[in-house]
Order: sequence, then structure tokens, then C-alpha cells
Amino acid sequence: MRSRRSWIEYALVPAFVALTLGGCAAEPAGPVGIGSTAPAFELPALEGGSLSSETLVGRPVILNFWATWCQPCRKEFPVLNALHRDPRVEVVTIALDEEGQQKVATFVKREGLEYKVLIGDQETFERFGGYTIPHTLVLDETLTIVGVYRGPASEENLESDLRRITGEAAPEATGEAAEEPAEEAPSS
Repeated sequence: MRSRRSWIEYALVPAFVALTLGGCAAEPAGPVGIGSTAPAFELPALEGGSLSSETLVGRPVILNFWATWCQPCRKEFPVLNALHRDPRVEVVTIALDEEGQQKVATFVKREGLEYKVLIGDQETFERFGGYTIPHTLVLDETLTIVGVYRGPASEENLESDLRRITGEAAPEATGEAAEEPAEEAPSS
């Protein structure tokens, strides 16, 4: 009887806690991964005002979470700058620095970041399934998630996702057999 009680406690207590906490959320809790719709947000923009996710509908989006203190995040800056210049996609990043807008603004200017930077927080990050940065999501024109990258995302992976969204063919191989398509990034 003791083992049965323990099993029930271990199964029901976490379920009760999840249901209780989930009921208090602003939006229904659900898995954030490939095929799901990105959570709605409205965050302050570094250049002033705010940006709502509703304004991003209609074109593919690369949404990247980062912080000024994150060394692996720096590997993505050149890739994101290059993609920002690509008319097929909107690049939006969310800085998670607790020190706030002034620290982020100084860093963005010093590093030459050209894309939109929003000021986020831990709650927003967690709503997007984030637990480590950099955390990048590729969204189609309806804000459906088509790619999730935990850790630095490569230009090749992001370009592949964009080609899949836009229906563009992959670049021609140079006389060799074409490679097998890469596996999608894990959603967890």
C-alpha cells in the first residue's frame, strides 16, 4: 500500500500544481515548439515606443533572445546583421538584461547591431520555451514556429528555414550529389 500511495502522490501533486499555476497564466500554457503559434507579446523597443507581435504578421521573422553578458550570443550578431539586410525576413531580438535599456543601448551601439532590439524579461522568455540563451525562433508569416535553436543558430540553418517558408529552392550543388536535408532543430 505504501508504494501505491507514493505513486499517487508523485503523479497527482505535480499535476495539481501545474493546473493551478497554469490557470493563473495570462495565456493558456501550451508547448512552444515547431508547429505551434508564437505567444503574443508587446515589449518596449530600444529606439522608443513598443513593438507588438501583431505587427509582425505577414512576413517571416527571426526572433532571438540574448543578453549583453552572453558570450555565445555574440557569435550570432554578424549572422543576424546580415539577415536584417535580407528583404525576405524581419529580424527582432529581445535583450534579457536586468540592468535595462541604458546598458543594452550602449552595448548595441558599441557592437554595431543593426536590427530591432526589444527589452524583455524572464516571464516573456519562459513563455517562448526559453531556458538558455541564445534562444532563436524562426516564424513564418502567420507567426507559426518553423525552427527553434537553443544555442547559437548558424546562418545555414536560418537560411534553410527561410527557404522552406518562402518556397525557394536550395542553392544548386556544385557537381556533387546533393546532401540529405538536415534534421529540424529539436523543440525542447
